[in-house]
Parts: sequence; C-alpha cells; structure tokens
Amino acid sequence: MNGELNSFDEYVARCKPEQKEIYYLCAPSRDLALNSPYLEAFEKAGREVIFVYTAIDDFTMANLEKYEGRSIVSAEKSNIDLGIDGDEKSDKEGDEKNEHGKEADDQKKLTGVEAEELCSWFHKTLDQKVASCKVTNRLDSSPAIVTDNESGAMRRMMRMVDTQEGGLDALPLAKQHVLINPKHPIILGLQSIREKEPTLAKVCAEQVFDNCLVAAGLLDDGRTMLPRLNDILLCVVKGANKDEK
Repeated sequence: MNGELNSFDEYVARCKPEQKEIYYLCAPSRDLALNSPYLEAFEKAGREVIFVYTAIDDFTMANLEKYEGRSIVSAEKSNIDLGIDGDEKSDKEGDEKNEHGKEADDQKKLTGVEAEELCSWFHKTLDQKVASCKVTNRLDSSPAIVTDNESGAMRRMMRMVDTQEGGLDALPLAKQHVLINPKHPIILGLQSIREKEPTLAKVCAEQVFDNCLVAAGLLDDGRTMLPRLNDILLCVVKGANKDEK
C-alpha cells in the first residue's frame, strides 16, 4: 500500500510469516481503494493489500487463484480470517458484560440479542436482495458491507465488455451476504427506530444496502437511489424544523 508498482515476490517478501495468502482489492482509483470499507480489517490487522484498478486486473486476479502456493484472495470475501473477527464470541462476551454492567469500553454497541433481532429484521425487510445478515468486527468507520463478491469480478468484467460492445444483458445481481458493524451509529439508530418508525427504518435499510453495493462496485446505476435519498433528506429537514419549534 505504498503507492508503487510491486510484484507478487516483493509482496510475499514483506508478508508476516504466518500469512499464507496474497490479498488484493479492486477499485477505480487509489483514493477510493484507501477509503474502501473492505480495507479496514486489513489495516487493523497490519496486513498489506495489493490494489488493482481495472476490471481485467480484477478478473485475472480472481482466476489466478494461487501464486507459489499462496492463495490469491479478494479483500471483499466473507471468509477471510485475520484473527480479529471473532463475531459470535464477541457478541456473547458483550452480553455477559452488559448483564454485569461491566462493558469494556464506553462505545455503544448492539448486544447479542439486539444484533440478532436487527439482523433478522434486515434480512426480512430486504429478503429479495439479501441472502443473510450478521454482525462483524471487521469494520470501524463503515456501517456495513456485502460479501457475495465471488460474482463481483465477473460482474465488473461484464460491465466493461458491455460498455465496449453494447447489446449485452446485465448480469443479474445475486442475493448478497450483509455484514453489519454493531458499533456504528447508523446501525444503532436503525435498531432504535425499526419499531417506532418502520417506514423510515426500511428506507434507511435500503440505503445502507445500496451504499454497500456502491462500495463493492456492484451498483450499475446510482440514479436509482435518488428518490429514496430525497425521502431521507425530507425526513432530515422535517426533523430539523420540528426541533426549532
């Protein structure tokens, strides 16, 4: 992540002894890659990630699979073990600490019960788009990510071919696996309003999901979000006016 061209051999030489994978992330630019939610876990774990910037590079990396016995793995995959996730264990420990009033830090976080309820609600609310929803400790500053990106490289490649040749049908988007950040204010807010204001909560959940698709490079046309964004802005403006009265 030093902004220079690197070979696989140079990358491997810098890896920690216990690292057996080569990680990569595809993004349109270096700035977008550096701000990608998929990078957060690797920065936390001190793992280097190779950036690639074109659909052809993305497709090639996905199909190489191995180099010198090391698996080539997209940072977007869900089953990456960086030794920091521990989702189920963290939830159980969080519940135990909450029961005894001894939360380890001051940061608010969904309890295991709340996380289970919210994930179930999120899945049911977006059941046509979401295959599953669960919490993760991979994220710091992002509310959620999607991880059905075995199809991501193919979809981006198809989009590139379609742009060049035209006439190809869009590749259907498979149902996504959503990982939510139990400490993020948006996720905490969703849990708070999902029963009190179900319509607003649904709109926000849809926007969170589409934001995930944007981050993954899977949203074909961002203009589809505009009506919903206007609805959210309207709610914000109305809320601000109500506070002033």
